[in-house]
Amino acid sequence: MQQNIAQNATLTFKYNQELGRHGWLRLTPAYSVRLVEQLLQELDYKPRCVLDPFSGSGTTALVCANQGINSFAFDINPFLVWLGNVKLCQYSSETRAAFVHIAAELAGDLQRCQPAALPPIFNLDRWWGRAQADFLARLKGAIWELRSTCDGEVVQLLQIAFCRMVIELSNAAFNHVSTSFKNTTGAANAADAADAADAVSTAIAEEAFDPKAAREQFLQSCSMVSEGAAICPQAQAQVLLRDARDAPAQFTNQFDTIITSPPYPNRISYIRELRPYMFWMDMLKSAGQAGELDWQAIGGTWGRATSRLGSWHSAGTLPQYICALADKIAKADHKSARLMANYVLKYFEDMREHLHSAFAGLCRGGRVFYIVGNSSFYGVLVPTDQIYADLLQDAGFVDVDCTVVRKRNCNKKLFEYAVSARKP
Repeated sequence: MQQNIAQNATLTFKYNQELGRHGWLRLTPAYSVRLVEQLLQELDYKPRCVLDPFSGSGTTALVCANQGINSFAFDINPFLVWLGNVKLCQYSSETRAAFVHIAAELAGDLQRCQPAALPPIFNLDRWWGRAQADFLARLKGAIWELRSTCDGEVVQLLQIAFCRMVIELSNAAFNHVSTSFKNTTGAANAADAADAADAVSTAIAEEAFDPKAAREQFLQSCSMVSEGAAICPQAQAQVLLRDARDAPAQFTNQFDTIITSPPYPNRISYIRELRPYMFWMDMLKSAGQAGELDWQAIGGTWGRATSRLGSWHSAGTLPQYICALADKIAKADHKSARLMANYVLKYFEDMREHLHSAFAGLCRGGRVFYIVGNSSFYGVLVPTDQIYADLLQDAGFVDVDCTVVRKRNCNKKLFEYAVSARKP
C-alpha cells in the first residue's frame, strides 16, 4: 500500500506559507496546518488542553488557539519560544496601525539610521553582500532603538518583518541537509563554487542590490505580517522554554492531548536554519553556542554536538533490536558509520525518556499523536514508526496505531507517519 502514497505538499510546511501568522517565517521543520486540523477533527472529544512538546514554529499551538482550544507548547530553542509566543499574541487594531505607520517611517529614513553591529556569524560575506548586510544593520538599529520608547507588541511585529528580510536578502537556501548558497560564479562544482563565491559574492551582491526595492520588500513583509496579526487567537496558548524529556511536575495530568512532530532521526539539525535569525536577534554570539544548543536538543548533530556524539555511550535502555540495528549501521563501510550508530541510539534513548515524561503528564484516556519520518543510514532502514510504537507501549500507552501520512521524497522507502496511542 505504501507505494501508492503520494508526496502531498499540503501536508508539509509549504501549505502554511499563505496562512496568516503560520506563514510569517519560512521554517522547513514546520509541519502542515492541515495535518493538525485533521487530527483535531478526527478526535471523538473536544480537547480541554493540548500539549506540543516540540513546538518548533508553533503550528500546533496556533491551530488550537484559532479553534478556541487551550494549549501549551515546549521548545528548547529560545528563538522558537520567542517566535511561538509572538504568533500567539493578541494584537489590537491600534497596535497594527502603529506598526504599519512606524514601519513606513523607518523605511523612508533608513539611511539616516545608525547601523547595529554586524552579527558574528562565520563568513558573513557568504551569507549577505556588504550592501545587504548594511541595510539589515541599519534596519536592526532603527528597530532596536524603538524598544525603549515604543509599545513592545509593535516592536515584536517589526522584528518579525526584520527576520523575514534577513532571509530574503541572503544568499542562502535551506533545501538540503546542509545549508547551500547561490552559485553566481558559474563554477563547475559545489566545492569550486563555494571558494569562488567567497571571493566575488560581495561585488556581485552590491552590483545587484537595489535599496529602494529592499525598502519596498520590507514594507510588503510588514503588510503581510499586519494581515496575519489581525486574525486573533480564540483561546489561551503559551510556548515555554522546556526540555521535552522532563515535563515539570506542575504539568502532571494537565493536558488531555498531545499533537506534535518531533525531530526525525535523519541528522537534520534545525539549528542550521535558525542560526541567521538567532545571530541577528542577539540570541547567539558564537558557533560554539549554536553547537551547544544543538547538543541539548534531541537529534542535534551540528558543530560541537558532533564531536560530543563521538564519545557518547549508550545507557542500554532500548529494546535489543534497536541496538542490533545501530550495530549494523556501525559496521557500514563509511567513516561516519560509528558516529551515526551513536546518533540513532541517542535519539531513541532521548525519545524514550520523553515518552515516559509525556505519559506522566497526560490525563487518563488522553490521546497522543506523533508525526515522524523514518530514515536510512548507509542502506540500513530505521523503522521509526515501529520503534515509536514499541516505545509508546513500553511507556504504558495502549491502542497504539501507525498510519502513513505521505511519501517524503523520491526515495521509495521514506515515509511520514502518524503514530497514535492512548493513556489507559
